[in-house]
Amino acid sequence: MGDTRNLVVTGAAGGMGSAALQILSERDVNVVCVDREEDAVAAVIEGLGETRGEFVAVGADVSDAAAVEAYVELPVERWGGLDGLFNIAGIEGELLPMLEATIENYDRVMAVNARSVFLGMKFALPHLIARGGGTIVSTGSVLAVRGVEACGAYGASKHAIVGLTKTLAVEVAAQNVRANVVCPGSMDTRMIRELYPQISDDPKEAEAVLVEGIPQKRMARPEELASTGIWMLLDAPEYMTGQVLLVDGGVTAG
Repeated sequence: MGDTRNLVVTGAAGGMGSAALQILSERDVNVVCVDREEDAVAAVIEGLGETRGEFVAVGADVSDAAAVEAYVELPVERWGGLDGLFNIAGIEGELLPMLEATIENYDRVMAVNARSVFLGMKFALPHLIARGGGTIVSTGSVLAVRGVEACGAYGASKHAIVGLTKTLAVEVAAQNVRANVVCPGSMDTRMIRELYPQISDDPKEAEAVLVEGIPQKRMARPEELASTGIWMLLDAPEYMTGQVLLVDGGVTAG
């Protein structure tokens, strides 16, 4: 596959996504960097300074099939192949108990969080097989392995990512395509801070409620999750596939 690997990273302008780009800027990789707003991801790339490979900003709706097909094909057109896909893009949606939850919220959360992963896998797979193998890492959550009240749509979308990943891992293991999931606990990003008003009017109180349930008594730093996902994408043993790796400060240990 050569020394330089060609990747696609979605959610590239978010907390975990921008941390991933920072780490990848020091690796021998070319990266198609995808987010809803091209200007936002272009600003992240500009802030990286000098990179060892080429980083390209793409604005796209990750739940739109034509858009996903186009950005997954871009590394093939630009650099001659695709070696890995890191699915980070996601939304939290509304936190409401089932009786109050809306169909619209469920459909949107499932589209952005789970449909996007399905589409990415479907369109990346032929290119990875043609390359002789590759990796797909998707971003789950502690809610991919447990239930939490008022998080039905979000939890369903993250469970779906695990199901898709385990299925794909079995289907294409013989072609040396690996698929794994990195599952964050609470992470100190804009997305989780936007949830604070749904917990308490006082941001400090909302954070305290979240942290209280974490054995380490802190939220994860975005780079902790980004570096784990990149390890799975670029450095993990080729014998590792279909795995769900929790990085949650001990939440699921007990």
